[in-house]
Amino acid sequence: MGNVGYLYYTEKGLVGTPGTYYDYIVARNGLFIRAENQFLKAIVCIGEANVRGLYHLPPMIELKYGKVPWHLYHLAISIMMADALREHYLAITWDNGYHLQTPTQTGTGGSCQYERVPNTVVELHSHCMMRSFFSPTDNQDEQGMGIYAVVGKLNMMIPEIEMRIGVYGYFGPLSLKEVFDHV
Repeated sequence: MGNVGYLYYTEKGLVGTPGTYYDYIVARNGLFIRAENQFLKAIVCIGEANVRGLYHLPPMIELKYGKVPWHLYHLAISIMMADALREHYLAITWDNGYHLQTPTQTGTGGSCQYERVPNTVVELHSHCMMRSFFSPTDNQDEQGMGIYAVVGKLNMMIPEIEMRIGVYGYFGPLSLKEVFDHV
């Protein structure tokens, strides 16, 4: 068994040899990457295509310990809004339950340098008063497997948020309700 698997999604299910780290899957609707770590399972479309003779494969995300409590989302937004002129980084981690961590960091109006936090499931960072979007720097930094969020327009009553699943440099969109409970 190799580090990377190459599979086809057929009427018999997945055909091919799975990899140790992740799998590429060719399905009727495109090329996908499938991976798993201690916190997440995910299937992300990395290229749409129409491949005749194969079966349709939907994207998928599973948080192995269940969805993140909604109050942690509100707490993260409150922390960011309390200092809206400086970018912040927060991590939702797993250690016998979900916890919000604020690591040592230096934030300015346009960037944030921070320490990595072990057992991170969701990474959130703010864009102050700007809209929420994933920058080229974010794309470069977010090369692991995890859930990533950018919070923007912190000067508004309800800030903007963009979320995505990242699987080793490939990304797929997520909604709040896919990650947080009681949305």
